[in-house]
Amino acid sequence: MRLSLKRRGWRRPVSPHIRLLRLLFGIFCLLYALAVIGVGFDVKPPFSMDWAASLLLYLEGILILMAAALVYSMRRALGAGFIVLVLSFLVETLGVNTGFPFGHYSYTSILFPTLPGGVPLPVLFAWVTIILGVYSWFRSRRPGLRLSTVDVLLAGLAVMLLDGAIEPVAARITGYWRWVYDASFFYHIPLQNFAGWFVLGTFCIWLVDRQFAPVPRPRIEPPRMAFWLPRLLFACSLFMFGIVDLTHGYYGGVICAFLSALLLAFYARRR
Repeated sequence: MRLSLKRRGWRRPVSPHIRLLRLLFGIFCLLYALAVIGVGFDVKPPFSMDWAASLLLYLEGILILMAAALVYSMRRALGAGFIVLVLSFLVETLGVNTGFPFGHYSYTSILFPTLPGGVPLPVLFAWVTIILGVYSWFRSRRPGLRLSTVDVLLAGLAVMLLDGAIEPVAARITGYWRWVYDASFFYHIPLQNFAGWFVLGTFCIWLVDRQFAPVPRPRIEPPRMAFWLPRLLFACSLFMFGIVDLTHGYYGGVICAFLSALLLAFYARRR
């Protein structure tokens, strides 16, 4: 009598896509640990780490797109990534050169390369990670359904709260960008910036939902990693910026990170 494939220990072959995903995730884990320790506790290695921030942002964006390709299809994932990259580039370029919609700011040379218009390419990959990461927490697992208006607005709020944790770190500690005019609101960061983040984040979530939903039924069930990785990447961002804010006394940023995490946790349980 022939043994079943399961009893004989047969496993589905691991595709090159998944192998590469695992390899890149391993590299991300190493760089992430170095970033948390280095920035959070001011630990300086004996060699230059100027390249690490850009590489980490590239890795996060690529990882989240690769995971989305396994869940939604390569075409949908690339389409969503293209939408966020182009829209964030246009809005960031407008912001750097006119002060609208975020306020007057400029990027330094730490993140590279810098695109025409004064926006570093890693910033666009950061937008991809943020938008697709938040979406992974809010999306419905039931095929045929899109996010409601309330869902989209709350997702935009989660994006804005993350920026509340990012701003003290990026503008005051690491120096990724500088605000031209100091404001009296939230560590001298203008209120206009957070309104801009909320509007852009909400609109991007809405566009991505139109690209991804309804969720197709794949012929082969995607690996579990494809579902939890986008959530983990966004949670890692919240944790890292929250820790750095905490160790440097920016408690408003800590509160923003906590509120965003609380919103996502509540929403995940609701689903």
